[in-house]
Parts: sequence; structure tokens; C-alpha cells
Amino acid sequence: MRGRIAYRKVYLNEVVHCTSLQPLPLINIPMAYQTLTRSLSSRLILGFVAAIIVTTIAAGVPAYWVISGELEREAWARLEDGARITQTLLDAEKTRLINLAALTSQRPTLKKLLREEDTSALTDYVQAYQASVDLDILILCDNTGQHIIGDYTSCPWADPPISPRFTFHVLPYPEDTLGLIAGMAVQEESSAEVLGYVTVGNYFDISFTGQLAAQTGFSQSLILGGKRVVSSISGSPQNLDQEAVRRAIANATIEETQLTLQGSRFFTALLPVEDMLGEVIALGEVALSVDSVVAAQHRALLTLNISTLLIVAVVSILGLLFARRLTAPLNQLTEAAHKISQGDFSTPIPSPEDPIEIATLARALEESRTNTQRILHDLSQEKAWSETLIESILEGIVTINTQGHITSFSQGAERITGWRRDEVLDTTINQVFPLAENEGGFTDHLPEPGSKQQVNVLTRHQHPITLSITVTRISTPGGEEELALVLHDVTEEEAIQNLRSYFLAHISHEFRTPLSALNASVELLLDELEDLSQAEIGKLLNSVHMSVSGLQTLIDNLLESLSIEAGRFRIRRRLTDVNEILLEAVRVMKPLLDRRQQDLSLNQPKRLPRINADPTRLTQVLVNLLSNASKYSPLGKTIDVTLEMVDDHQLHVTVADHGPGIPAGERENLFSRFVRLDTQDDTQYGIGLGLSVVKAIVEEHGGEVGVKERLGGGSIFWFTIPLDGGSG
Repeated sequence: MRGRIAYRKVYLNEVVHCTSLQPLPLINIPMAYQTLTRSLSSRLILGFVAAIIVTTIAAGVPAYWVISGELEREAWARLEDGARITQTLLDAEKTRLINLAALTSQRPTLKKLLREEDTSALTDYVQAYQASVDLDILILCDNTGQHIIGDYTSCPWADPPISPRFTFHVLPYPEDTLGLIAGMAVQEESSAEVLGYVTVGNYFDISFTGQLAAQTGFSQSLILGGKRVVSSISGSPQNLDQEAVRRAIANATIEETQLTLQGSRFFTALLPVEDMLGEVIALGEVALSVDSVVAAQHRALLTLNISTLLIVAVVSILGLLFARRLTAPLNQLTEAAHKISQGDFSTPIPSPEDPIEIATLARALEESRTNTQRILHDLSQEKAWSETLIESILEGIVTINTQGHITSFSQGAERITGWRRDEVLDTTINQVFPLAENEGGFTDHLPEPGSKQQVNVLTRHQHPITLSITVTRISTPGGEEELALVLHDVTEEEAIQNLRSYFLAHISHEFRTPLSALNASVELLLDELEDLSQAEIGKLLNSVHMSVSGLQTLIDNLLESLSIEAGRFRIRRRLTDVNEILLEAVRVMKPLLDRRQQDLSLNQPKRLPRINADPTRLTQVLVNLLSNASKYSPLGKTIDVTLEMVDDHQLHVTVADHGPGIPAGERENLFSRFVRLDTQDDTQYGIGLGLSVVKAIVEEHGGEVGVKERLGGGSIFWFTIPLDGGSG
């Protein structure tokens, strides 16, 4: 590593102060100056402050620049010393390696083993010797320059050296590794015959840079191939001044620059590293942290600023105290007028005794304040009453201007639509009230003033609702015409009306079907009893029984549903045998199961405990579930009923069918009133009350009810009943 120093410095104070500059806001200087100088107190204070600032800057700024420049010059001088010390240490390492190469070449054992060409013994000897002298590299070649043993498969010298020779050499591995190597011929002392060549060396690695850093007190790095490959700086940062690197390699000179590495600023010197041909193959980097220099400059600048500010503050306080005595009454009136402009009419205006002109002005302002305060209070009360009246109305009230933009939105409108007032103000009403049918815009369906119209729209959460709308024309205080819309949510009323129509249509059908079958069977018995066989009579009676059972189940569910809706639903608990409940349900369902050729598979423990429950209600639960399973399962399929104990205090019952199954999206509402399932042949059974009654009975017992998918097709309805029946 050699070269001449070519100074190219970027001074730190240029960087510090240039980067701290901020763009100043545009100020109308003449107008600001005119405003400030109108006040006597401002004139006095500004005069004192200006004089102190000029004096402080005139004395402090030159001193700051002198100190900053001296600190930087001292840092650059230290860096130059560090570069020279580093070069001296590298020269010392060069001498040590040359001497070590010479010493190695003179070892008698080495010469003897080379003459004997004993490669195995020579390998053991070289490895032991390398470890004893702490070398990273030891290569031995024969007298023709062919590699014998060592870390690499070839001799690093293009021309094997007879006399001691030193160079820097880029090694093939480890990758991006620079080596400091010295070589010399191994000769017979008597005949000067060359027996071979020995090469010794060390890696220019993190260990070597750490030694240099410890000996010099400077951070040390190696730049190879345009990047920092080893560094004693924590984190081995990669940012480089590539222009300085290029100049150092091209000119073979020491280049000095500055960088920010790992958040710290450094002055650095780049030392060219040349190989045996005199070509620059790498750069050594000597770095000096100048954070302390920057900190010293900042402290000096901070000291100058603080001293200036303290002096300005003291002078300002003195000037303010002097000026306050002259302007105190006017300042009080100015403050009172400012409070009034901000809406504060509760604070009385002070009334000084002198001078007389200011006292008269103060009394006039106070009279004006009290009159204005009284008027505003009356207006505020009227406004509050009007707002309370509007917000107490359940219907939503919305006003829109001629462009269709919303200008007001009541709490009732928020409650109906889900939109907040601040979200919809100045938004078009067509955006806030999209039509459910997507036919035109909301404004296209508004009624004429004085009439009413129902419109289906979507809420903020995309739920369809039906609004009954009336419209009135109003005028704003500014004279603009607006429309006031009164919105009434009639979704529930519409749903109840539809539900009533649905219920009446289907309940009549559900009664008519079993009554027609019952009437037909009875007429047949009356007309042809003597001609009918015993089997035919039994079949007709079975049909009568099924019709009566169907009507009984329908009436039971209807009555239970009405009692649930009226809040009069109750259960009567008593200790009951589960098997008796099950047998009664099977007895009721047997005619339907026989007609549909369906078997009932029962799976239960040998012994079941008695439960505290209403047996009639639980029988109704099982009948409803078995009836659904039978109606929605194909003919001839088996219905599986399973009873088991859960945690020794709860009975778990499942009814599994082979029906079409229930989509996951429909299971949530399945136990609601008037919800029915479709069969495989699109036939619908019942009026949708059975499962809602099941849910009410089970929950009244303190249990749970649900449905899940059955593997292989079908559904599994389940419910749980505590053994104590949910009683306290």
C-alpha cells in the first residue's frame, strides 16, 4: 500500500449548515413591519431586540466559524497521521513476512524432506510448522514451480522468486479475500541448487483489520472489487464514495473524503494496494469518526443561539414591562373585544377610570355586549327547542337542495338508514338511498308535495327496507328552496301483512287436506261398509287415524305457537321415564311410518335415568322431528334415533334422516316461525311452525337444539335436555 496524498476535502461545516436550511415562508415584509411599528410598545421592544441581536451576531458568528474550521483541520490532520501509521504497520508486516519466508526456506528439515521427495512427511512437517508460526497461508512448490502442498492448488508466483519477494495477492478462496504473501527459493547451501519455493502469508481479513484498528486507533477496512469486504466498523456498512474510489485506483494516490456509516460521520483516507506488477488491486480504508467534531460544532452553535435568545428574552421583558404601563388599558379592551369576536359574551368588559376617552369606549362596548348576549340566549333556546322536537320524532327527516344534495339528516334518519349525519351531508340523496330494485334513482320515485309514496331502498349495510315518504317544500333563511322528506320505515308492517296473507293461505290448505281425506274415508265407510273386507276397513280407519293425528299435530303446533307469541307458554315438569316419552311418540308416528314404508332404528343405552321434564311437550318435540324426518326422507328409508348421556347430567337426542339435506346458509333461520323446507319433488309440508315449537319447548327445559349435515346425505336434528329439566 503506497502512494502520494492528494487532498480533496469536503468541509463538515458546509454539510452541517447546508442541510439545516429550510425554505422560509413567503412574508409580506413591508406590511408586517408597518403593522408592528404602529404600536408604541412594539417599537420599543423591537428597537432593544434588534440592537442586541446585531451585537451578538457580530461577535459570535465569526468566533463560531473560526472554532469550526479549526476543529475540522485538526480532524483531517489526525486522519493523515492515521494513514501514515497504517502504511508503517503494513510495511512492518511486509518485513516480517519476508523475514519469515527467508527463515522458513533455510530450515534444514524442510530441505531434507524436499531432497527425499517424501510428500507425506513433508505435509505433516509443513502443517506443524504453519501452526507454530501462526500463518494463514503456507504454500510449497517444487523447483519447477509446481504446487506440492499448501492451501491452494497452484503457485501464486508467475515467476517463482529466488530472492525474498513480497506482494499483495487476490486469493481464489475464500471469496473476495486479499492476501499479504512473501516468497523465496529453498536452496542447497553448498551448491545453490534450488530445491523448491516457499510462500508464506496472512489474510487481509477481519482479524487483520481489527489488529490494525487496535494499533492505530482508527477504523480500518478493505475495499475490493468496488465494495467494502472487511471492516472493523460495526455492521460492515457498504456505502462508498465511488468517485473517490475510482480516483484512488486510477491515480494510485491516497484520496480523502467523508462518509456517513452506521449513522456516524467519518473522515476517510483510501490507500492504494498494489500487486507485484504495480497495479492497484484493492484499497485500504482508514476512517476517523468525527461525531465529536460535529457535536462540538453543534454545541458551539447551540451556545451562540441560547445566549442570543436569553439576551433577547431579558431585553424583551424589560421593554415589555416599560411598555405595559403605557398601553395596559388599551390592551384590556383589545382582549375583551377579541373574546367577543370568539363568541365569549359572558366575560364583562373592564372599565378603566382614566383616560376618559377609553373609559367612555369601555362603557359603550359593555352595553353592546349585554344586549347581544341576551339576544343570542333567546335564539339559542328557540333553536334547542326546535332541534329537540325534530330529534324526538321517530320518523326520519331529510332536507335536500335543488341539486339533490343532503343539507340536514335527523337522528331518526340515522336510525332508519344506518348512516351517520357527518357521512351524508352534502352527498347526493341517490347515493344514500339506493333503490332495492335498481330501477332509476331515489329522486325519480319521490311523491308530489302533500302526497305519500312507498319506496324500497337499501340501508348502509345493504339491507332492504320499505319507506313511506311524504315531501314538503321549504325555504331556507338564505332564500333558497329545498325539499323536506319525512321517512317512515314500514318494513315491519309490510312484513306482518305479507306474513298474515301467507299464514291464512297455507293454514287453510293444511286443514283442508286432512279433512278432505277424513271426509272421503268416512263417506266410503258409510256407503260401502257391508261390501268392504276387514282389511279394507282397517286401511280406511288407518287413513282416518292419520288424518286425525295430522290435524292434532297441526292444532297443537298452532296453539303452542300462539301461546309462545302471547308470552303464556309454560311447561309442567315431573319425573318421567324417557322410554315412555319415546314409545308415545312412536305410537303417534307409526301410521305415517307404515304408509311410507319407513323403519325406525333406535340406538340407546340399556338404562336411562328419569328426567324432570314435561312429558307431553317432549313427546310433541319427538313427534315434530320424526314427522319432518319421515316427510322429507324417500319412501322405504330408515330413520335413526339415538339417545345418549352427556357428562352424566344431560340427555342428548338425535333424529337422522336420508332427506336432501339443508344448505348451510338456511340453517340459521330454520327454527324460526313459518320457515319451511322443500322436498325432493318440490312439495312443501306444513306451515313452518313445528321446528319453532321444538325450539321453544327445548329451550324452556334449559336445553339446546340444532341441525347438522349427515355424512352420506341427509340431516341430523339434535336437542339436549338437562336431567333436572332446567329447573332451579
